[in-house]
Amino acid sequence: MNEQERSRVVADEAATERDYSKALEQKTKEAQRLVNESLNNTWTTAPSVESPMNGELVGRVALDSPSEDIDGASEFYVGTAKHETADYQVFNWTASIAACTFYGQPADRENLQVMSELVAGVRVFGHRNGELSDFEDAFLGAETDDLFPKRVLQIPRAPGFASRPPIASTPVDFATQDDITPSSSKSPVEVAPETPDTLHGEDSQPPTVLPPTKMPGPALRAPGLLRRELAAPKKAAMSAVLATLQVDQYEAITKNGTTSQILQGHPGTGKTIIAAHRAAYLLRDEAPDDERIRSHVLVIGPTNEYVDHIRTALSGLIDDDRRYEVTSIPTLLEQLSELPPSTVPTQTLTYQDVDLELAKLVDLAYSRSRSNSELGERPDRATIYAELVWLLQDPPDDGLNPEWVTYLRSLPGTYDELQRQKTFRHRGLLAYIGIRAERQPRYPGHIIIDEAQDLHPIEWEVLGRLGNSGGWTILGDLNQRRTDHTFSSWDRVATLLAIEDENGHAPVQNLQRGYRSTAQIIHFANQLLPREDRILYSLQQDGERPTVTRIPAAGELIGAAIGAAEDLCARVGEGSVAVITTDALAFSRALQKRGWLLDNADTYVWRKGDRRLRLLPPERARGLEFDGVVVVEPADFPENAGRLGVLYTALTRANRLLTVIYHRALPKGLKAR
Repeated sequence: MNEQERSRVVADEAATERDYSKALEQKTKEAQRLVNESLNNTWTTAPSVESPMNGELVGRVALDSPSEDIDGASEFYVGTAKHETADYQVFNWTASIAACTFYGQPADRENLQVMSELVAGVRVFGHRNGELSDFEDAFLGAETDDLFPKRVLQIPRAPGFASRPPIASTPVDFATQDDITPSSSKSPVEVAPETPDTLHGEDSQPPTVLPPTKMPGPALRAPGLLRRELAAPKKAAMSAVLATLQVDQYEAITKNGTTSQILQGHPGTGKTIIAAHRAAYLLRDEAPDDERIRSHVLVIGPTNEYVDHIRTALSGLIDDDRRYEVTSIPTLLEQLSELPPSTVPTQTLTYQDVDLELAKLVDLAYSRSRSNSELGERPDRATIYAELVWLLQDPPDDGLNPEWVTYLRSLPGTYDELQRQKTFRHRGLLAYIGIRAERQPRYPGHIIIDEAQDLHPIEWEVLGRLGNSGGWTILGDLNQRRTDHTFSSWDRVATLLAIEDENGHAPVQNLQRGYRSTAQIIHFANQLLPREDRILYSLQQDGERPTVTRIPAAGELIGAAIGAAEDLCARVGEGSVAVITTDALAFSRALQKRGWLLDNADTYVWRKGDRRLRLLPPERARGLEFDGVVVVEPADFPENAGRLGVLYTALTRANRLLTVIYHRALPKGLKAR
């Protein structure tokens, strides 16, 4: 298929998508009209109908022959919502028919098994700025230019395509793909040609191709399109990636809602993508009764920046925002503690601030105060705390360890005094007392926790008492732990939540493929890890080596870092850039002097003309990603039990371009390669 033919195909498919999106919007308007009519001449206020789903086509499936299961048709689309016209059918991406055909999963019914065997090929769509703009065909049988014959209905050409032709892609047989390395002469995948959307500028370094590496896991779906999507500039907010979900990701996303799983993965292995799409799948309308979530899905992330990052994707995947809640762990703890919002991560002075033993002492205090209260009444926060402090006078039957005697003596005398201190070290204690005193548990239907390696033991106890009626989806990377006051093993988390497998271990699945960062960035950052933890395959093999620059004079460090950030802004164009530093205040002053202005809507965003960058302390960068990142003075990043997990997280926020600016010696093991 030549470029002109591909342009025609993209234009036709984009026009179909616009028709599909408009039809979904019209459905919503009609539903609202009927609701309004039914309540005419009553005192009842008409409820608002759910917002229309974003009408996005994910892909298209071609069958060898017509199927009676789809009314004698031999093809259909997969999209964000079910829809049918005289010209085409769209099935929801969560439907069983999409799973066993488009996503290549085992069929769950006999008739679908027959249909899955009829699949001749699949077309996967790519989008840019909300518009269908690219595609890749995969043939499961003989390759043909006529996989999807043009329909009789003539659809007008999409506007604006002459200025940006689609990128050529290589058809791939899903069943035979193996190694995926641009440097391998046997690979069926070609590296995408340079396009206006890639991040290489005139001053860029030539791509560095690392030696071929065996790709772990199942064969890639739409590898050419996937790589182009990964290399394209990233927006500040996360978007859905339904078209290029990979087999292992889809399997994790589509597990039964009562199933619990822990997904351990290095940075960029798609954990947040899985978190967002799992929430949408669990709330699907097509779910059988025995799999339907009876309550809302609770999504928990590390920071408010993460919440903003993922919320856009969730709103595009789930049509009713009343069916899910997305929050950060600091916000949740502050709500339970009845503290004003601060969004500051938990800070500890000693392990006792967040230890499981502290939760056990609160449980004992709760039990004693409950026995002294009126029948059926839960004690309030102040009473529970008073009993906790009273343990110094009336210790447990087995006594108090001397270190806990010292700790309890260090606490304020009353609950009000403790709350007035507003110290982040005691927020876990206040939240646990709050959840014990709460009269109406939240009862979510499933809990999804991202960046879970940073939750402290008492915070896990808080989550365990939310009344979760379904399973748990826990995502994290123990190599990125910020403090040694968190669990060092997923087994301890599984034991606390009672979700061990039949062998008594945590139900851990290791994610082994990196999607976000280039192999060169991963190779550089992995120097901070123990050798046995450095195994990670990156799909982006053709990136640039990180730029590592030593600044001789300490006073010139900030200026050099801002200059490097400005260079990255020029290179990425519409993409995203971040500076990650432990001294954000000094950087803010320097940015102002260089003409940068703080964004009124976001206190971490700075603007200068059409350029935009984020200035972040390390704890605010968790769970985020950027096209270009400047990491400043690695020696200032804190260690955790001999590991530099905070620095490792910062380095791996970069997708394509990483610059390290330093004056003091680099941490041991981190070498400029």
